[in-house]
Amino acid sequence: MDGINYPEEELRKETAYYKKQLDKLSGQSMRYDLTITTMRHSLKQKNDTFAVLTSLQKKYTVITPFDTFLAETIKAICTNLSMDRAVALVPSADHGIFKLHHHYGYPAGQFDAAPVKEIYITGEYLKGRKIFLINKKTIPDDAANQIQKFFAINYFVGMPVWHDEKPVAFIIAGRLVERPPFSPVLDKGDADSLIAILGLISAVLQNKKSVELELQKTEVQKENEIITAQRNMLEKTLKDLKAAQSQLIQSEKMASLGELTAGIAHEIQNPLNFVNNFSEVSRELLDEMKTELDLGNTADAKEIAADVIQNLEKITQHGKRADAIVKGMLQHSRSSSAVKEPTDINVLADEYIRLCYHGLRAKDKSFNATIKTDFDPSPEPINIIPQDIGRVILNLLTNAFYAVNEKKKQSDNDYEPTVTITTTSIQPPLGGRSVAIKVSDNGGGIPQRVLDKIFQPFFTTMPTGQGTGLGLSLSYDIITKGHAGELKVETKEGEGTTFTISLPINSN
Repeated sequence: MDGINYPEEELRKETAYYKKQLDKLSGQSMRYDLTITTMRHSLKQKNDTFAVLTSLQKKYTVITPFDTFLAETIKAICTNLSMDRAVALVPSADHGIFKLHHHYGYPAGQFDAAPVKEIYITGEYLKGRKIFLINKKTIPDDAANQIQKFFAINYFVGMPVWHDEKPVAFIIAGRLVERPPFSPVLDKGDADSLIAILGLISAVLQNKKSVELELQKTEVQKENEIITAQRNMLEKTLKDLKAAQSQLIQSEKMASLGELTAGIAHEIQNPLNFVNNFSEVSRELLDEMKTELDLGNTADAKEIAADVIQNLEKITQHGKRADAIVKGMLQHSRSSSAVKEPTDINVLADEYIRLCYHGLRAKDKSFNATIKTDFDPSPEPINIIPQDIGRVILNLLTNAFYAVNEKKKQSDNDYEPTVTITTTSIQPPLGGRSVAIKVSDNGGGIPQRVLDKIFQPFFTTMPTGQGTGLGLSLSYDIITKGHAGELKVETKEGEGTTFTISLPINSN
């Protein structure tokens, strides 16, 4: 070296030194290369994950079906994260059991003929304490072996999709081989990528739920507004109906009073005729008595006086009869004071059947029917509101006379219209004593198709203008609510109808 001679020993030392330095620099270079490779891999994972998240964010909206979430997610994972295959599982009815719902990266028809793929995923994987990260260095547990076998995927990552604090799906993605750099080994970065992607799905699902709840809240508010408007309209309609019902009830009472008044007018005419006739006869007898007295025929005058006294007694008798009828009319026309009093039901029934019959005769001179009565021979006074029960009896009798009259119009001369009223003391099986009042007719009967409706308000089988449909409804309320009794009907089409009133004797 330029004529300079170095000792051999010095040369060896320097050579060894420089060799050592070169080895040291080479090791550092390899470590730097490894670090750079690792950083590049991690950066690629993050970039790929960002690409997946960006792609999915553009597709995921609150109106996207969950089924679409799963299909698009496994496709994006395979496309962007260098995964060969991916499956989306959904939970079945049994806890921990998941079944195949979507798959990507498999040959066409691979699962078509196979039975439904179901696997059991243990609780530690579902509760987030453990995730699947299976690579060459991992010893698979039973659950991982099951996934490798069922879904033909050697190395994979897998974890649940969470929503409302429960797993709603389970995503598994992986590779068939691990040969870096083209098929790198699965590592924590791949698991973090999957966590980020599935976190996006959970966030979208939660947002979707919030929007749905807000929409439901809006819909509920709209429905409440509609319900409020309908309620106001119904309240107004109900108010109008109550007003109309009150008018119809009053009309029904007035109609009932009109029928009763016609009967009373006919009934009161009889005693008035007697009073007038006996008064006229008595006046003539008194004239005769004066003549006999003038002639001195005292005996004849006394006989005439006896006849006059007898006539006056008749006048008094029929006057009292007229007075009783007037009092009954006033009592019936008075509004009920809801005060019950002991009443002879036989007298009440007999009174109203005659008044009802004569009332109908007053309206229609051609009307005629046979009246039959069968009263309890020893009735016990019954505690009732007489005018209310009278209205019920009058209504049932009016219906009965109407039924026989209608049948007579359609029958031959052999038909005899008949209405029967009976009273009977009964001993119910459960104790207590009652009186049964039956009103029967041999009219056309009530059709079975409408039998269940006859006690409903405003329902009537009479032609328009001849009935309000309130008579039986009011009668039912008077008997059942006002007197703790029963009102029943038995009928047979073409043969007749029987209404039975049952009233407890000592009802308070």
